[in-house]
Amino acid sequence: MKRAFVFLVLAPVTVFFAALLIWVVATGTQSLDFGCLVAGVLSIFALPMSAISCTADAFLARDFPISLRASLTAIVGATAVTAEISAVFSSLFPSSIVTALAAGGAIVMAACSLLSNDYSGRRQRCLEPVSA
Repeated sequence: MKRAFVFLVLAPVTVFFAALLIWVVATGTQSLDFGCLVAGVLSIFALPMSAISCTADAFLARDFPISLRASLTAIVGATAVTAEISAVFSSLFPSSIVTALAAGGAIVMAACSLLSNDYSGRRQRCLEPVSA
């Protein structure tokens, strides 16, 4: 539950506020309505990336330490962003913008992986029965 909340709620909210703050710094408050629209569209496009990365992080959570898992989840996030942009917009954006969006996706997904980690040190129970 914690992992799903962090990836599917906090990640798009983080993308929205980061995009809005970058828009305000770059253009000022004169076109804030359009900046909110762009930030909203980016946060909607962040949902599939978050779902893919959440699944990968949950799969890696049992066997990998947090340092390796956060790095692998960041790679999955960057790959998901690049694949999504390539599938939806094909060749509309130049490679510099795609690289910047992939780096942003990697940073957000690594942060979500770090936030969703169970730092108590308890082993999670497996649903499979122990065979004799």
